[in-house]
Order: sequence, then structure tokens, then C-alpha cells
Amino acid sequence: MRIIALIASLVVATQMIVTFIVGSSVCPTQGCKIVEGLTIIPPLFLNILGLFFFQVVFWTHRLSEGKVFWGIDPLGFMLLCGLTFDSTLLAYQIFVAQTFCGYCLVVFGFVLLLNLLKGRMQVPFSFAIVGMILFSFSILSFVPGGSVSKTFSLKQAAYGHKSCSAPTKEIYLFFSSECSHCQSILESLNQCNSCDLYFNPIADIEKLGVAGIELNEGFSARINRHILTVLGIDTIPVLVSKGPDSYIIIKDYKNILNYIRHACFTSNDVLYLDKSIGMGDEEISIYSQEDGNCSVTLDCSESKIQN
Repeated sequence: MRIIALIASLVVATQMIVTFIVGSSVCPTQGCKIVEGLTIIPPLFLNILGLFFFQVVFWTHRLSEGKVFWGIDPLGFMLLCGLTFDSTLLAYQIFVAQTFCGYCLVVFGFVLLLNLLKGRMQVPFSFAIVGMILFSFSILSFVPGGSVSKTFSLKQAAYGHKSCSAPTKEIYLFFSSECSHCQSILESLNQCNSCDLYFNPIADIEKLGVAGIELNEGFSARINRHILTVLGIDTIPVLVSKGPDSYIIIKDYKNILNYIRHACFTSNDVLYLDKSIGMGDEEISIYSQEDGNCSVTLDCSESKIQN
């Protein structure tokens, strides 16, 4: 147990050093960026807590293994508290964020392993905690407040709004700051003249490289992710164009760029003839093609596109 606690301490300490020097954490999966954006405290502080936890486990095991105080095994109790914390983070990733932080899973593995090594009495309590937390999250509906209301609007979840000189159309862009295709679309929106633009990122962002944006205090990345989930869409970028009686949803960055060039630099309507996916003719139509998307849960680069 002391060896595992020491190895875990070194892993967390290394992560802290890299984060402090480089400004971003090292993670085996790209979902870490999204998960980090969903916490209210910086990842560095979480790592400090993790290092403190593993060091306390190390020294407690070394100095007081087997000792009981007031009928409580301090090491066993502390390990169960750590497992409860990490199991909650795991359940949040599964049922709310719907993406995984590989580094978080490594830390969870260390904590679970320490509990299993504690002894036979610790094992059933460990599995009971993990199982009950996962079960509790699985039966709850994590729908952001207001998103179930019939009066809920895409505008409420937007990061910001930009109105061009003579707007005739209202469009919403779902994107991620980690997606290179999304950045190309954002750059194209700087000079538009006939669209009301709403920006709906799926994760928290510090700034947006588009001039003239009026920020929205009620911005919610969680609602934006929920909207895509409800629509059954797992890729970005996605453009939603609001019409008088319906919405048009456009996927693939080439299709989106083409639509923007025609719709946001002219007052004429834009018609598409290459409809490949339809959801009925009453309310929503979707236009898409295979390439030019980034996964909602993974980043993409120019060299490798996730579909």
C-alpha cells in the first residue's frame, strides 16, 4: 500500500509540475479538456488535494497501520472517503459530462486499488460505495434548470451574441475551442453583415476570437451539450439556422462555411439540394456529410478527423 501511495503521489506531483510550467495538464485522452471545463476550481487545486490525500495515506499506513481510535480505523475510513469522492467524479463523467478524463481514471484506479489492498473487510464496503454512487447517478435526470421549460430558448445558453449591420437571419453555432474546424468557422464570422449570430460552446471558454460580441451572463455549456444530446448529435461544429416556422441544422464545417458565405453576406435565402439526413418536414431538417466533424467528446486536428 505504501508503494502504491508513493507512486500515486509521484504521478500527481508530476502532473502538478507540468500544469504549472506548461499551463495545461497531460492526459491520455482528449476528453480531459471538457471535464476540466466543468469544474468550478482549477485542476491544479484538485491535484493538490490528490497529492495531500496520497501522502496522508502513505504516512498513516507507515505510522499507524492496524491501530484503531475510538473504534474507527483511520486509514480505512480515509480510504473510503477518497473512494467516495473519486466515484462521484467518475459517475459525473459517465452520466453528466458523457466523456472521460483519462488522468482522472488513473487516479480513481489508484484509490480503488488502495482500498482493495486494505484488507478483506474493506473490499465489500469499497464495492458498495462505487456501486451505490453509480446507481444513484443512473436514476437521476441531469437536465439543466430551464432546459425542460417550453419557453426555453437557445439564446439562454449562448456564450454571447453578435448582431451584424443588417441582420435578416438568426443562426446558432455549436462548437468547441479545441476543434480546429470550429476555429475556421469562427474566423469566417468576423465580417458577416446579414446574420444575428449566437455562439453556443459545449465547454467553458475564456475568450472568443470574434469582435463585437455581447456576452450573455446566463451562458451554460451544459445546456448546449444537452441540446445536442437531445437531437442525437455527437459531432461538432453544428449550425442551427432559425427560420420563420422551422429550424435547419447543418453539420460538417464545409457545409457550414458554404451556408455562412451565402446566408450571412446576403439578404437572400439559402437553399440546399444535397439533403442527406432528414427528421421530417415539419420542424427540423439536417444537412450533413461524412467528413469535417469533430467528436463532441474528443478533440480533432487537421491531421486526424474524428467522425
